[in-house]
Amino acid sequence: MESTGLRQRRPSLKSDGTTETHTQTPDSDRSSASSPTSDISNTDSGVITSKSKYIQRRSHSNHRHASKKGKFTERSSQLDFGTLERDKNPMRGFFVLFWVSMGWYTISTAWETFVRAGVPFDMSLAFQMSERGAELATSDSLMILSCFMVIPLVKLVQYRIVPVSAAPVMNWIWLGLWFSTVVSWALFNDWGWTQSGAFTIHCIAMLMKQASYLMSNMESIWKTQELPHLQADIDLLRAEQEGDASRHQEQLELLLSEQAQFKADLKGKVTGLEFPRNLTFFNFVDYMAIPTLVYEIEYPRTKSFRPMYFLEKVLGTFGIFFLLVSIVSHNINPVLEMSGEIDFITCIMRLLVPFMICFILLFHIIFDCVCNAFAELTYFADREFYEDWWNSTSFDEYARKWNKPVHEFLLRHVYLESISSYKLSRQNATLLTFFVSSVFHELVMALTGKRLRPWLFLLQMFQIPLIYAARIPWVRKRKTLGNAFFWFGMFVGPPLLGAMYAREHYLHP
Repeated sequence: MESTGLRQRRPSLKSDGTTETHTQTPDSDRSSASSPTSDISNTDSGVITSKSKYIQRRSHSNHRHASKKGKFTERSSQLDFGTLERDKNPMRGFFVLFWVSMGWYTISTAWETFVRAGVPFDMSLAFQMSERGAELATSDSLMILSCFMVIPLVKLVQYRIVPVSAAPVMNWIWLGLWFSTVVSWALFNDWGWTQSGAFTIHCIAMLMKQASYLMSNMESIWKTQELPHLQADIDLLRAEQEGDASRHQEQLELLLSEQAQFKADLKGKVTGLEFPRNLTFFNFVDYMAIPTLVYEIEYPRTKSFRPMYFLEKVLGTFGIFFLLVSIVSHNINPVLEMSGEIDFITCIMRLLVPFMICFILLFHIIFDCVCNAFAELTYFADREFYEDWWNSTSFDEYARKWNKPVHEFLLRHVYLESISSYKLSRQNATLLTFFVSSVFHELVMALTGKRLRPWLFLLQMFQIPLIYAARIPWVRKRKTLGNAFFWFGMFVGPPLLGAMYAREHYLHP
């Protein structure tokens, strides 16, 4: 977490036994702590006590936050059919049933369309989605290339051209300028709703990738610069132990623990690649292709590339996309287009099942097809892009499980960062995290519909009181009731939003 180390100050021991408090950066003058003198033995108890309290608070805080971070390890996706077969999951027949049902739906829809229009498929939506495709692809490619600017920004701090204490300001200026420029470009081009939505979602993902790369590497730079100062404090305490091994032992153990943690954080968890050897162009290219939004020095890797598995995921992506187009064309768009002519409740009722099917298909195409395809392409071994969110008994459990890449980013760089750097309580940090997530969701809707109507933002923030309600002991004990209420919200929420945004669009074009 970027500003955790940059903001913290701790007392250093001077040769005259007094305390000097200063910001923990390598530019601070620490020469006075290089060697002990006999005077310290008479005056150090108050200094050591003060230092001990700080070290204990700081070390325990760092270790507590670090333990809550997700760890990358070799894992597979739960709904991947290979995983279901390998684990002999007794529910895999329902998985097959779902896709067989989708196949029969496609056949019946094609027959009805052929009888009505003389062609098996209505491709008008597909043609609409492909409009200005070359322009969209060019814009998206330029957006990705612009992300590479973070490499020289990190180098500026690594070579001390920019002091590490100024790194947070530099990062926020770059991310703010980049994001505002890309969003303005999307508004200026006035693409269709699908093009604008896809571009905005990718823009937010690239913003998160850049933010994590900058924050993680700035933190590593700070730790690298802090290690010599930490060693000086350790040497000072060891010198004080001459003739009395038990003296200051607790403080020394805390400093050694912090030093070991720093050194471990500066090494990759796979081959032991040491920072800053990871700060290369090809490392960043690899990071951009890996389906994660959180930067690590190294990630667990698979041993081989499976061409047939990759082909399965690519074909699955196109097949599910075709299903989505079919459902939207036949079951959603006609209802939305006449939303101003039918009553609100009837509109929602007609959209309940189609929206739920689209939600499941979108989830599968993103997290089980696209993410696994990129994971296979990059040999990325951690395929747990989701957990069993369908068993959720509350909306906070759903938020943790259904989108692990975004959850891990918000956990590391919003929730934990706000606690460690800005001293927010856990409750306020949770509210801030929900607020940030809600703002990004509403931004997608605003750029897609070309108007700001905060329905999605309000409904997402409404989950907060529902989360607290789910923690009532009487409710918490009734897991089935909680799961049923969760699915009730999932069925009603998307159609409700679709009806509200559609009525706004068609009644006030």
